[in-house]
Parts: sequence; C-alpha cells; structure tokens
Amino acid sequence: MDRIKIMWKELNQPIFVGERLEKNLRILTVISIVTAMLGLFLILIDIISGDTPMLIAAIATFLGGAACAYFAGVKKNRETAAVIPPVFCMVAFTIYALTGLGNGTAIFWTLLMPIGISYFVGVKYDVVLSAYYAVLFCALFYTPLRVHMAKYYSEAFMSRFPLLFISLAVFTLVAMVQYHRMALGEIRYAERLNDEVEQATAVARYRAERLGRMSEEMVRMLAVSIDAKDRYTNGHSFRVAGYAAALARALGWTEEEVETLWREALLHDIGKIGIPDAVLNKPGRLTDEEFAVIKSHAKIGGDILSNSKSMLNAADVARCHHERWDGRGYPEGLKGEDIPLHARVVAVADAYDAMRSDRIYRKGLAPDVIRAELVRGRGTQFDPALLDVFLTLADGGALDDIAKSSYDMLNGHFAKSENGAVRV
Repeated sequence: MDRIKIMWKELNQPIFVGERLEKNLRILTVISIVTAMLGLFLILIDIISGDTPMLIAAIATFLGGAACAYFAGVKKNRETAAVIPPVFCMVAFTIYALTGLGNGTAIFWTLLMPIGISYFVGVKYDVVLSAYYAVLFCALFYTPLRVHMAKYYSEAFMSRFPLLFISLAVFTLVAMVQYHRMALGEIRYAERLNDEVEQATAVARYRAERLGRMSEEMVRMLAVSIDAKDRYTNGHSFRVAGYAAALARALGWTEEEVETLWREALLHDIGKIGIPDAVLNKPGRLTDEEFAVIKSHAKIGGDILSNSKSMLNAADVARCHHERWDGRGYPEGLKGEDIPLHARVVAVADAYDAMRSDRIYRKGLAPDVIRAELVRGRGTQFDPALLDVFLTLADGGALDDIAKSSYDMLNGHFAKSENGAVRV
C-alpha cells in the first residue's frame, strides 16, 4: 500500500514543464482542433441521418474538442485542458457502449484510450479513465445487464472484451508509469544541475565583485599616494576623475564606460611617483632641466600602466593627457584625433583643476579667468568639441559639487550627485 501511495504521489507530479509543457500544449491544441472539426462533421451526418444517439456523441465530441483547444491553445491552462479529454471519453464511449453503435464495433475505439490519454494528457488521468471503463464493461457484460447487451454484442465478445481491455490497460499503465517516472528523474536531474550552476555562478559573481572592489580600492589608494607627493594638489586626481566622468556622461557614454574612465583618470598622474619631491614641490621657477624631469612623468606613467589588462586606455591617459590639439604637447607631440579620446577628455579636466587649485607658486584662479583660459585653448590646447561640452557643464554649475567634495581613501566610491555629475 505504501508503494502505491508513493507511485500515486509521483503520478501527481507534473512532467510537463518548460519546453516539454509548451510542446504538449501545442499537441493538445492541434488534436483538440481536429477533434472539434470531426465533431462538426459528425453532427452534420447525424442530423441528415436522424441518428439521435450518434448526434449526442457527436455534439459531445465537438464541445470537448473546442473546450480543450481553448484552454490549451488560448488560455495555456493545461490543468483544465487535461481534464476535458477523459471526461469526453467517458461520456462519448459510454453512449457508444450502451447503444451498440456501429453494430457494436464503436466500442473498439476504447482500446486506444489508455495509450492516448497516458501519453498526451497524463498517466493519472488514464488510471481513472481505464478504471471507469473496466467497471463499465464488467457491469455491462458480466451482470444481468448482459441480457440487454446481447442484442448488440455476441456472447464471445461480451465474455472476452472486458478481459482484453483490462489486459491492454494494465500493460499500458505499467509502461507509461515507467515513462512518467523516467521523465521525473530527468527533470530532477536537470533541476539539480541548474541548482549547481546557480550556486557556482553565485560564487563566481561574489568572487568577481570582491576582486572588483579590491581593484577599485587599489586604484583609489594609488591615487591617494600620487596626490600625497604634492601637498598643494591634495585630492587633484579625484577631482580630475570626477570632472572627466561628468564630461563623459554629458557626451552620452554608457555608465560602464564612464566608470572605466573615472578609474583611468584617477591614475593619470601615476608617473609622478618617479619624480623627485624636490623638483615636484619646488616653490620657485623650474629650470629647463627640472621642467624636463617634470614632463617625464607622462612617459613614466604610460610605461607603468602599459601592461594593464583591466583598464586598456589607462596607459594612453597617463602618457597623453599633456598632448595638445595643435600638436605642441608632450611627450610625443600628437595632434588632433591622433590623441586618444580618453586622454583628450582627461586633458580638459586636468587643466581645469590645475587652474582652479592652489599651487605652491600661486593661488587658484578666479572662475572667469579659468573660463577665459579654457576658451583661449579651444582648438589649440583642447579638443574644441569636448571643450564646448565641458564649458556648458561648468557654466551650469554641474562641476561645483565635484570641486567641493572630499575623498576618503577607504570609503570613497563612484556615484552620481543630484545634478548628474560624478563625485567620489
């Protein structure tokens, strides 16, 4: 009894899921439409012939097919659609059996019901339908009703047909129960695989996010270290990164591209690590030799970042952010669009912050002076298209929050301010 309970519990577990469900709904819909059309054809024939019992069965055929097609094809409700075929079979073939339609041959179609219902509808529905037919045939042919049925069926038929049907039904049920259990096993195996994949994906995602956080922290700490070499430009790398990111967003870059540029801009001055403090922080005018040393930070930075795999444009930004649109910059004298785009964006942001910040040899310039200097560099020092967008941001106050914001080596993060600018 326990094994029967377990088996019945398994039969109540659906095997039509995912693609299997979609395929089954399509099959049920097609079969139901064909059944409904057959019912209409039979209705016409039975009306013409005046065969009332067959007309009732034909109407049942049409209604059952139409209803099943509606729920399977339109509503995609398999639970309701699956109930209709067994009910139709019970009604139609009960009429066939009781009336001996087709000179008693119509009842033979019940032999196809176990395999059809099991495969297309479900094994549990076939269990109910086969049990109903077995009881019906035994009642008709092995009870006093046998006398009434004798006018439709022969003695040999009534003695043997119930046994034939029961034997075929049992054979079908055994085979289809195994099919159902095998399908359940495949579904459970697929679910286990999906669970394992999801777990592995979650672990991989966690590790990637952790590595990403570690990478960003390292970039921020490097930026802090760079800025620490010059006490008068403290926070310069973070402000330049914020200005550059705001410009990139205004240019319509994706958030991923903006964030990548932000990290690259943080390291634009990484080459200053190789510049002696005495030269970098000299309060007076630099000699030509000292200025050459200062300019070398661009090449040094490019060399340091040349092997970066995660920030492919970082080396270009470090090496080329002092190149000029007119070709008079350093270290390579690149001109116009030969200068990498990311470096051109950072160049504008770098110059803006350099003029705005206090230096060892001067105070920060007034906003109107800064704007005039930027405009004077349009088409000579700066990419004119980028500068125009940057000036629009500056005139609209979008850069003020970035200029006023502070950074924290441990808690700094990439975010949007209310006006859309990027800040740390």
